[in-house]
Amino acid sequence: MQDNIPVNYLKTLGAQVIRPYGITIDQANQIWVAESSVGRVTQFDDNGNKLLSFGEGEGNLFKKIGRLRQPAGIAIDQSGNCYVPDFKLNQVFKYNAQGNFIKAFGSKGKEDGQFNHCWSIKIDSKGNLWVVDRDNHRLQKFDPEGNFLFKIGKERNEGSKTGGFNQPSDLAFDGQGNLYVIDELNQRVLKFDAEGNFILKFGKAHKDKGQFSDPRGIAIDSEQRIYVTDAYRDAVLVFNSIGYFLFAFFGPIQPRGSLYRPIGIAINNNHIYVSDNRNDRIMVFSIG
Repeated sequence: MQDNIPVNYLKTLGAQVIRPYGITIDQANQIWVAESSVGRVTQFDDNGNKLLSFGEGEGNLFKKIGRLRQPAGIAIDQSGNCYVPDFKLNQVFKYNAQGNFIKAFGSKGKEDGQFNHCWSIKIDSKGNLWVVDRDNHRLQKFDPEGNFLFKIGKERNEGSKTGGFNQPSDLAFDGQGNLYVIDELNQRVLKFDAEGNFILKFGKAHKDKGQFSDPRGIAIDSEQRIYVTDAYRDAVLVFNSIGYFLFAFFGPIQPRGSLYRPIGIAINNNHIYVSDNRNDRIMVFSIG
């Protein structure tokens, strides 16, 4: 850890986690993790005890429904339902709070409501779903039943222009409902209002402080500070709401080292949860 920053290491969770990607925290302070390489979602309590695991599907061997292949993101709604985008199957799966399959929507393609590597998912204040459609270089907005509503993004060859993406990877909402989007291959963060109007951008590919090597996940705390995981720098970079770099943290030196390819990030009750992907664990920090 660096000195003189308002973040402290608390603990490490998830002895049974394998290659964690997306992570979210529900209203009961329980931790949900998408484990892409093993095709499952796992729920833990705040002490790291495993509560639930699902994704193997229901039914017989040849007629399984709700089976995950490569989930990357995860979101929980107010009723406890779990939404999981699977980038191998190009569908978003919906499960209830007990992990029972409810429905799936989406298919491979470029049309509205179709996906090409659906990656991350977040739920806005009205309960709508925002899905990162990674290789179509856009975000898509759906209602809770999976009906297409809206999209943000442009073709890849416009990715360097204002408001365009080149393989986005994650998004987060601030207290005013604005969207911050990780534009991974352009190595920057873009900010939009709730209607998709471009506001600002920050970051670029560079080794200097506050610049990116491989931005992946994003979360925003109650003070509207923006936290971005950088998988190549093995660090979390922190910015204010207009993109001014504040500080970075890397985790403590301990068995298996500090952060190694961090990807997913979530913040709840002044605690920061980071998917430490290559170390097969979740690291928890507090905001001082």
